Amino acid sequence: MSGIARRPSPSNPKLSEIVIPAGVVLFSEGDRADTMYIVQEGEIDIAINKGTHTLATLGKGSSFGEQAVVGTKYRMATAAAKTDSVCLEIPADWLGRQISTAPPLLKSVFSGLTLQLLQRNYIASLGYSDSDSGEFVIDAGSASEHAWSTFSRGSTLNSVYCSDGGAIQNQLSAGRALIVSSGKLELRRGSVRCAVGEGAVVGLAEVLAGVSFDDAVDVLSSVNAWAIDGDAAYNLVSQLNKGLYGVVKGFVGRVLGDGKSLGRMVQSPK
Repeated sequence: MSGIARRPSPSNPKLSEIVIPAGVVLFSEGDRADTMYIVQEGEIDIAINKGTHTLATLGKGSSFGEQAVVGTKYRMATAAAKTDSVCLEIPADWLGRQISTAPPLLKSVFSGLTLQLLQRNYIASLGYSDSDSGEFVIDAGSASEHAWSTFSRGSTLNSVYCSDGGAIQNQLSAGRALIVSSGKLELRRGSVRCAVGEGAVVGLAEVLAGVSFDDAVDVLSSVNAWAIDGDAAYNLVSQLNKGLYGVVKGFVGRVLGDGKSLGRMVQSPK
């Protein structure tokens, strides 16, 4: 963290602000994670593949780093200042306390968004490496295994059965996201095809934001999946304090990708 300065936050002296000169890396992919950040000034680039492929450029009000703190304990991407920047630093234990007291559905949303972001990053990496196909697998000891274990442990969500892509699209059209418990799907984004099985997430960020699901999806073998109702989940999210709402909004924005509409998530909680 050479060149980075820390100072008390003027709005909350119990928290710190991080001042990051342009070009300086705040954290790298694979680093241990114990804090998340909210951009106060400047722009932060989020990149994968050792910083070589930028996924998003975040501006004022955007949060980042929360998915590592919530679901994986390790950084899944590299964050570097594109311009001179100031970020509010929020310790993991604060975020953990907020989530630990949340309703079960909200805990499922956090874990599910973590899995969906990992899945998105993997599919993006295929495109960056000029591969036209791959398979997203939950490996033992990986960040995805941690997030999947957190999600699946004691889940009380309703289960649905889908035998073809039409059934998947019907669930999405009804505003329900799916988290696969068995079976296999193929997601297609442009020319890139990705097989996904246990732990795959389809449409969670989209139903939270109330926007369309852009990827094509086919069923390779019949799927059983937990369903998350987007309206019910959003109603819970909209009651969160501004800090935690911003965390969920940050997840959704990075899953949907740079330049995509955040739909109803662009609103601030009442």
